[in-house]
Amino acid sequence: MMAAAAAQPDLGGLVDALCASGRSAEAHRRVALLLSSSSRHLDGRTANGLLRRLLRAGTPLLTLRLLQAAAGAAPFAVSLPNHNRLLAHLSSSSSAAAPWPLLLAHRHLLRMRAPPDAASYGALLGGYASLADARAVHNLLDEMPRRDLAPSSLARSFLIKAFLRGRDVAGAMDLAETHLWPATERTRGDEEDQGTKNAAFAHLLQSLCAEGFFHVVFHVADEMPQRRCRVPDEFVYAQMVDSLCRAGQHHGASRIVYVMGKRGVCPSTVSYNCIVHGLCTSQKPGGRLRAYQLVMEGVHFGYRPREVTYKVLVEELCREKEVAKAKDVLELMLQPHCAYDKPDDETRTRLYNMFLGALHAVENPSEQLGVLMSMLQEECAPDVITMNTVVHGFCKVGRAQEARRILDDMINGKFCPPDVVTFTTLISGYLDVGEHAEALNVLHTLMPRRRCSPNIVTYNSVLKGLFCLGLVDSAMQVIDEMKLNNVVADSVTHTVVIKGLCDAGQLEKAKGFWDNVVWPSGIHDGYVYSAIFRGLCKLGKLEQACDFLYELVDSGVFPGVVCYNILVDTACKQGMKKLAYQLVKEMRRNGLSPDAVTWRILDKLHLYGNEEHGKEHRPPTCNMDQSSGDDRVEPLISTKNEIPSLLSLSSSEYLDEVRKNNNDGKVEQVGYLPDTTESSSDLTESAKGKDYLMDNAALETTIDKVYTIKDDGLTKQDKQPSRESLSAVARKELLESKEHHI
Repeated sequence: MMAAAAAQPDLGGLVDALCASGRSAEAHRRVALLLSSSSRHLDGRTANGLLRRLLRAGTPLLTLRLLQAAAGAAPFAVSLPNHNRLLAHLSSSSSAAAPWPLLLAHRHLLRMRAPPDAASYGALLGGYASLADARAVHNLLDEMPRRDLAPSSLARSFLIKAFLRGRDVAGAMDLAETHLWPATERTRGDEEDQGTKNAAFAHLLQSLCAEGFFHVVFHVADEMPQRRCRVPDEFVYAQMVDSLCRAGQHHGASRIVYVMGKRGVCPSTVSYNCIVHGLCTSQKPGGRLRAYQLVMEGVHFGYRPREVTYKVLVEELCREKEVAKAKDVLELMLQPHCAYDKPDDETRTRLYNMFLGALHAVENPSEQLGVLMSMLQEECAPDVITMNTVVHGFCKVGRAQEARRILDDMINGKFCPPDVVTFTTLISGYLDVGEHAEALNVLHTLMPRRRCSPNIVTYNSVLKGLFCLGLVDSAMQVIDEMKLNNVVADSVTHTVVIKGLCDAGQLEKAKGFWDNVVWPSGIHDGYVYSAIFRGLCKLGKLEQACDFLYELVDSGVFPGVVCYNILVDTACKQGMKKLAYQLVKEMRRNGLSPDAVTWRILDKLHLYGNEEHGKEHRPPTCNMDQSSGDDRVEPLISTKNEIPSLLSLSSSEYLDEVRKNNNDGKVEQVGYLPDTTESSSDLTESAKGKDYLMDNAALETTIDKVYTIKDDGLTKQDKQPSRESLSAVARKELLESKEHHI
């Protein structure tokens, strides 16, 4: 028994790890094997704990199929909370285009062994209300008394939500006047507690704001009909502010604050801060100035913005060049809330540092110097973050010599001593203005004198600056210096070196650096691959770039969509349409989906192809633009040696075929997750309709096809298509293109 108890946490941890890594199907298969095993029976508590962990993965259809398969063999009873969790997940995953998860949830409710409770019906009520099915909601409300469940005011609010989803705001408010408020007013004593009434009113406000009926919310704020059911005014105003802020209507929430002020009600600091923070981050014009006004007006009831809100507010005010108003907010934060509540020195320094960082948007380091002098006058000692911020401000505008004078003052003891960030910032400032000698002097002389060892960030800054200045030899010497100082290079280092060598035209050195340094180290990511692909394509080595891509895939490394887009864009610019489409197919074979950039590149290729086809009979002109000639798409080449799948398709037809295959491929890849929604890369509404429009019987057939319950549990066939040699396709494309030009 002790061994079984010790194995239980390991099993739960395994299920959590599989679900967290996106392998929910495997987690369900393992649990199914465990439940169907005759040698080991789990008790009800352990089995329900595993089901609870599976439901956290957000794949309710898999869990439902598991319960259906284990209904006859499982010796335990599924707990009612797990049933309710499953119903809630199924109901929330349904939509107007795919209502079948909700239908499955309703059928599961009818087949539950445990009697449903109010939470069970609440999950279904929320699902049908989201689909604007008021008739189904009404039927469920009528069915609840037959199950000895009295519909509460919260349950009735779902019927109002269904009317609002159907855009019948008049009918919804009439229903609230005739059923919701009188019903809550009649309930006395133990029939319904005040918390349920408050929840019903909060749900009504959330539904109004979610559907965009903000004028009704303001009407409710004026009339206050909830007083009939004794909902407190403070709770009502707080819920209005919260619902409006969740809907992005922070200006409307500030209007509620003014209504509260007229009635002598002070808002809570949480609600007020939510409005101010939302106005700071809002994209609507005037939000920052409105937030500043609210902060100043909130002083009379003791409001102080939180530090995160203060940081965002001063940054946005400085970005709009309202430095004076930002200083007012700083002075407000530095003032004590009361006579004995004065901010300590650490808090004051942190507030000053946030304001100094916000002044970077002004690009005037003199303002930062003024703030630094104010700190000294107020006897607030600046720390190293303060000095690094000021140094960065001077380096950002190209005034590296003045930054050096501040560093000298720090070294001489006028301020706190510098750290590695200070030296790195100064080195970057020198390199940005082209003073590489001064930068190397700081690196090789000043830092060792101060016993400050450079880290990988320092070396990356030096390498980037030297390569930008074209000093390749000096940059390679810095790399050797890194090895001597035992500083391990990271992917940023490799990216900077490869990009710098390719920009300098030294392709052979870049290849040697990859073969001898990067690949043996195992430290490489998508940024490194992108730098290699960009360098090869920039130097006109598209065939070598395709060969490198194929070698990476054969080595078990799968580049991201960005790498493929680089190759597709280069192929399109060179007029190699077949190669571009082949790269898209290769992308899908490797488990990637083309993104919006990929389709935009291919659409541009097709558009340019049509323009060139319409211009091919026009006489040439004398003043041809050189850049337009480089971007011209070559005419279609001979098709006698084309890939078989391209024989009967034009470029536009093939583009549609690739998109169609892409959508089909997604359904195949996530076949074990029927509840997964379509991603944004699906481009046609017709494809979505074909995927989602199915009846209940078709759904059961689909689930039975996807899942098969055997002795080994939940299994799924995994089919991987064979891959063609991408490098061979690239070589053939280049040869055909050359023959065509000849």
